[in-house]
Amino acid sequence: MSEKQEQVEQDWMMAEAEVVERPFTSTTPLIGSLLARFRSGWNSIATKWYVRPLLAQQNQFNRLVAERFGEQNGRLIAQDRQQTQHSHDLAEITALLTQLNRQLTELDQRLTALESQSADK
Repeated sequence: MSEKQEQVEQDWMMAEAEVVERPFTSTTPLIGSLLARFRSGWNSIATKWYVRPLLAQQNQFNRLVAERFGEQNGRLIAQDRQQTQHSHDLAEITALLTQLNRQLTELDQRLTALESQSADK
């Protein structure tokens, strides 16, 4: 996933972290608006004092979780970059070791040839 997609996801998560109250509506013909007002009034009396603190607590928790996900995502991206760099470094070291082994083999062959020449004399 690209950084832009990650940012879009993080922005969406932060926006969706907020839980909001929905107004009551009714599609009942003629008395629908009266029903909605009654429900709103009853809700105001019966539940708002109880629900609003829970809603605030849930919103705080949601924001915290969304922020932590963002932080974790940032750490994972940094670790991925670091791991990619380490992989490149390891590939370079492996190539250098292969080259050094080839040079050592050539030197060993030359040394063997020189020893063989001096033994023949």
